[in-house]
Amino acid sequence: MPCPKNVNIPGCFAAYNSRYASGYITGMMQYVTGTSALKRGRAMLASNCVQCGACEKKCPQGIRVASELKTVRRSMEPFWFSAAMRIIRKFFG
Repeated sequence: MPCPKNVNIPGCFAAYNSRYASGYITGMMQYVTGTSALKRGRAMLASNCVQCGACEKKCPQGIRVASELKTVRRSMEPFWFSAAMRIIRKFFG
């Protein structure tokens, strides 16, 4: 942190872990809130990652962050995710 593309790296990983520790709905709720997915133009989603590697140079745990964010994106942003966020923003945002 900070990511040049505004990915909330710790938030993405925490939500991904929560999904498996506490259940799908809990993890998804944490992902949506932790990444500001409902805020137009300011979302800090795993899908914002452009694989620049800046985070990996700074990671104190030596995690291959860019690769792991791909896994988070596949799990936490299924095919319906973007459409659902747009619909929710339209009616509640």
